[in-house]
Amino acid sequence: MQSKARHILVVRKANSDRAARLEAEIGAWLRARGHSVTAISGGFDDPAYALPDLDFAVVLGGDGTMLGVARRVAGRGIPLLGINFGRVGFLADIQPEQWEKGLADSLAGITPERTCMALQWKVVRNESTLAKGVAVNDVVLSRAALSRLVNMDIGVDGQEMCRLRSDGVIISTPIGSSGYSVSAGGPLLYPSLNCMVFTPICPFLNTIPPMVFPHKTRFCIDLLPGTTETYITVDGQEGLLLQVGDRVEVLKLFPLEDKEAAGVYAKKAAENYEKGLVCVDMALFEPGTEKRAEGVWRMYEAFRCRA
Repeated sequence: MQSKARHILVVRKANSDRAARLEAEIGAWLRARGHSVTAISGGFDDPAYALPDLDFAVVLGGDGTMLGVARRVAGRGIPLLGINFGRVGFLADIQPEQWEKGLADSLAGITPERTCMALQWKVVRNESTLAKGVAVNDVVLSRAALSRLVNMDIGVDGQEMCRLRSDGVIISTPIGSSGYSVSAGGPLLYPSLNCMVFTPICPFLNTIPPMVFPHKTRFCIDLLPGTTETYITVDGQEGLLLQVGDRVEVLKLFPLEDKEAAGVYAKKAAENYEKGLVCVDMALFEPGTEKRAEGVWRMYEAFRCRA
C-alpha cells in the first residue's frame, strides 16, 4: 500500500561511512516514492530539527543517536524509526539489512507506534532559570571526582519528602529504567507505562529505597550546604556543574499539540540558529493545560549555547 507523502528527516550516525552510504540509499528510495527528505548528521544541533512540517524521522545509529534525536523532537508527535548501527540496539532495533521492509511497513502504518514518555528539567539558581531541557532516559544528579556525599532536600509536588545523603539520585522514564537506574537497584518498568522512577544512588544507611511515582509528579531537588561537587547529567549526553543552593526541577514533558504554536517555536529556533545560538529544549506544556487552545502553551526561553 502506497503511504501518503511525508517530509522525512533522516539522521545518520556521525563519522560512520556505513551509515552515510545507507542514508543516500534510503533518501533515493524515499524520493522515488514522492516523499520530501532532509538528511543531516547526528550528534549536533541543526535547524532541521525545528522544521514545522516534519512528520517522520529515520535514525541511522545506535541508542545514543536515537536519544539525541528524540530529545530534539520530543513533544511534537514525530515517529522515530531506528536502524541499528550501534552495539545494543534497544531503541534502534531494525538491522541495516532489513531497512526497506521496516521503513515501508512503518510508513504504511503496518508497524504499530509505541508512545513513550519524556521528562522536562530545569536548573534554578538565585531564583533565575540557568538551564532547561528534555530527557528521554533519565536526569541524574551525582557527585564528581571525590567520594563524598551529595546533600539534598527532595520535594514532591510541593511537599518535602526527605533529606537525602547519597552519591546522587536518578529520575528516569520507563524507557530509561533499563539503564543506570536498574544498575543502581531501581525497578525495571515496561516501556509504555506512564510513570517515573526515583532511584537514590548508594543512599547513606540505605534510608530511602527506589520508588515509582505517578506521571504527573513534580520533583524539586535542592542542593544543601556541605554537599560535594555535583553534576546534573541528562541521558548521559549533556552535563552541567551545579552549586550549593541550586534547585533542580523535573516533571513529565507534555506534548505540543498546537500546530500553530509548533510553527512559531520552529521559526524562533531557526532564528536562534542563524544568530549562532542553539536550542536544546522544546516548547512544553504545563500539566493540565494541554487541552486548551489559545494561550495553553508557553514558550520556554531556550537554554542557549554557542554552536
